Amino acid sequence: MTKRSKTKEKILKTALGLFNNEGESQVSSVDIASVMGISPGNLYYHYKGKDEVIVALFDDYEEEIRMVLASPVNEPLKLSDNWIYLYIIFEEIYDFRFFYKNQSEIIARIPELRSRFARILSLKEQTAFALLSALENDGHLAFDEGEKGALAGRIAQHFTFWLQYHDLRHGTAPPKSLIDQGVFMTLIQITPYWTNPEGYAALLSEFAEGKA
Repeated sequence: MTKRSKTKEKILKTALGLFNNEGESQVSSVDIASVMGISPGNLYYHYKGKDEVIVALFDDYEEEIRMVLASPVNEPLKLSDNWIYLYIIFEEIYDFRFFYKNQSEIIARIPELRSRFARILSLKEQTAFALLSALENDGHLAFDEGEKGALAGRIAQHFTFWLQYHDLRHGTAPPKSLIDQGVFMTLIQITPYWTNPEGYAALLSEFAEGKA
């Protein structure tokens, strides 16, 4: 992660909490400074406005999510590790959830983030494809031509719009139940392609134990 001064790190940590909990559009740089107990001028010395803070937070998110998403691409996961890995993805997204809840407005205001969001979406799809391919190679899944790529795209979309959908459909929820639902809905999308019901039942059983 980018090396920064303690003050910069505190600004970013404070801003992330405010953006996630109150909504990015509801928070100004003056609000961030006020919560930190510093003057707006002091904050401006480190970050010249809220958008610079957002770009710095995106730098951190991009670095972290790329590391997470690269894991199954570099080395296939064991069957029992898949649901745990999905939890890690959803937890990472949740930690920077304001990007997903206010994505269109942020991109419109900071156009440089559009291509970076797009590259992360592409990596999500590559990761989903790698997960599905590993399960297919092990005999757990079977696809007709074109189905695997289409499913990888749907899973990548689910990663990206899961929070927006849940907010609009169900409103707020505790983090754990929200992430549980995200993981479960990912597993459910794979169900039609599973070749071994017993193996799938075992995976869901591990998922259920992990929720307990």
